[in-house]
Amino acid sequence: MSNDREQHAQPADPLSDTARVRVSIARAKFEWETTVDVLADLICLLDSAGRVTRVNRVVERWNLGSITGVLGRDLHGLLHDDCSAESCALQAALRTADSGARSGEVREFEIRDALLGRALHVMLRPMTASAGEATVGNDCHAVAIVADVTALHLAREALHAVNAELETRVRVRTDELADANRDLQNEIMRREAAEQALRRSRNELASLSRQQIAAQENERKRIARELHDSVGQQLSAIKYGLERIELAQQARMPEAQLQVLRRAVTGLQDVLEDLGAASAVSWFCREFAQSYPTLQLHEAVSVRDADVPERLGTAVFRSVQELLNNVAKHAQAHQVMVSLSRRVDRLVLEVNDDGVGVGVGATAAPTVGSGRGIHNLRERAEMTGGQFTLSAPDSGTGNHARIEWRLAATEALKPEGP
Repeated sequence: MSNDREQHAQPADPLSDTARVRVSIARAKFEWETTVDVLADLICLLDSAGRVTRVNRVVERWNLGSITGVLGRDLHGLLHDDCSAESCALQAALRTADSGARSGEVREFEIRDALLGRALHVMLRPMTASAGEATVGNDCHAVAIVADVTALHLAREALHAVNAELETRVRVRTDELADANRDLQNEIMRREAAEQALRRSRNELASLSRQQIAAQENERKRIARELHDSVGQQLSAIKYGLERIELAQQARMPEAQLQVLRRAVTGLQDVLEDLGAASAVSWFCREFAQSYPTLQLHEAVSVRDADVPERLGTAVFRSVQELLNNVAKHAQAHQVMVSLSRRVDRLVLEVNDDGVGVGVGATAAPTVGSGRGIHNLRERAEMTGGQFTLSAPDSGTGNHARIEWRLAATEALKPEGP
């Protein structure tokens, strides 16, 4: 038993412990070289005094010195080898981060360093050595990770510049659209005002035209009344003379002749009581033929005065008068035909001539002389429910003017007398 206790109490072989430490160091060096050295960031191990105890090969790629040449420097001296500024922003930021790391906090910051020409992201992470590491004299206070984020900063700046330019363009375009919208609104308002003015002008023109037509119709009615009175006076004189003959010859004239005379007096009385449109058209045609003996006129009035509705009497007479007057003035015709006829539901007035035709010559407005005459005839026809047309035959000579009135059911033909 005692031998066994003596064997267990023997001290450990110091050579074996040294060998294990060397193996650990070799393994750590291999792991550092195969991991940390291949990283793109600068990795530094700092001792309790803040000096660099180990650094990866990024220090050489950044041209900060050799791996062994920078050992023992603090992190500011490693990054700013020749910095002599009393107020260095990098040094102040490193001091604040180191103070936090000594309190057990992870500190990091970003800085755009003009001396290095780089944008850096720096992180200080505190490290606590294990008991085994302390026995071999490992003094590792913190690890510093310094990343080059210049490309990221440049990308951010480019993005900010693009955003600023885009905002400027959007603002300019918005202003342009606002100006265009204001101009469009002004144009819309101007056009609406012009349309309103045009509508008012059309309404005023239509009102004036109606007033002119009404004034003309009133004048024609006055003339018709004067004509009626004039013809009535003549017919009254004839009737009076016939009545005197009847009284003077009652004793000497045979009864059959007296009956004829009485029927003539009665007929004159009927004419005097109702001198209508058909009679007026026939009378005007006779007067026109006497006034223009070189123009042969053919009259074809196939309706009675009772067949022409009272509302159309003035329009029919006025249309015949204006059409014939314009034939005489403008058509250069030798013959003219006036026709007034009626169907069950229509009254038709036609005036045909053998003149120069529609649209021929400098005075070309055939039977209507001027554009205003056509307008008046058409408007008068439409105002009384009719339709006015003007055409020329295929030969290109002569004119055919036609006005057709559609009649209401209440304006049916009246039966003829005995």
